[in-house]
Amino acid sequence: MNMSLDIRRILLGSLFATLLTAQAVAGGIFNGAPNNQTGSHGYYYAITGDASLLPPEQTRNGDNASGGVMRRIYDDPYWGSSIDVWHKDDWFTETAGLALTLESGGSTVYTNNGIEAGDGSFYNGTGTAESADVPGLYRGYSMSNNFDHIYASYFLLTEETTFDTIIGYFDANSGLDPFDPTLQFHMNLWSETTDGSLLPVNTGSFMGDVFSSDTTAGAFAVSDSGIDRIFGDNDGNATDDIWRLEYTLDSPVTLAAGGYYFSHDASIVVPEPSSLALLGMGSLGLIGCRRRRRKTTKLAD
Repeated sequence: MNMSLDIRRILLGSLFATLLTAQAVAGGIFNGAPNNQTGSHGYYYAITGDASLLPPEQTRNGDNASGGVMRRIYDDPYWGSSIDVWHKDDWFTETAGLALTLESGGSTVYTNNGIEAGDGSFYNGTGTAESADVPGLYRGYSMSNNFDHIYASYFLLTEETTFDTIIGYFDANSGLDPFDPTLQFHMNLWSETTDGSLLPVNTGSFMGDVFSSDTTAGAFAVSDSGIDRIFGDNDGNATDDIWRLEYTLDSPVTLAAGGYYFSHDASIVVPEPSSLALLGMGSLGLIGCRRRRRKTTKLAD
């Protein structure tokens, strides 16, 4: 089983993981080496949003033919391609990017998903023969010091926007405990380069140049959103909670109209020795079925 491309975008399956001694990297600064390659804390996956909810001014979606919105960066040679540089990743025309909600005074000022409105239709595979055919079931692996990989996605603000709360959404199905005291959460925003490459600015770290929760005072909270991922008929319409990661700022932030990139991730803050291990996550686990546009590939478990 070729792991080089498959941990990052997943639906079903199992993982063979090499567990190495963990090291924390202060500030997420790139060091070109693995910091953790462990399943002992589970895996953090960011939920994506619904392109049908994007403002009409944003013509870019998950399909790179539109310019694309999904970007990834990693600091672990495990991934098999250039480390410490942003990569474009081709998803689906239905993908808005990572699901994101911005609020000010309790009111929504930006959203690309229906989660806070109680609409889980984008994540519902009921009546669909194959789970692999439901774009809303796909998630992006984001752990900045465990396999050292995050996703970020483009979003467009059509006017100056002030917010005091940032909400991302994640899946805790893959063995991750949202209340694990040895996990630390991060949120970041980047500007886009001006060279026409349609990539976030590279800061030499996992921290954004526009905003980082690592340097901006506020508080994280996690809660069950009340919306589930519901698998297709082939998986018996099994359900999987979507969790909310909410960062409440001590002071509001105002961004000018324009394009930005958003990311959220988890990191492991307590080093722990580990050894070679085999981790099987079962039918609703880490890796196994990966769909690209117009093609479904079933990987061997």
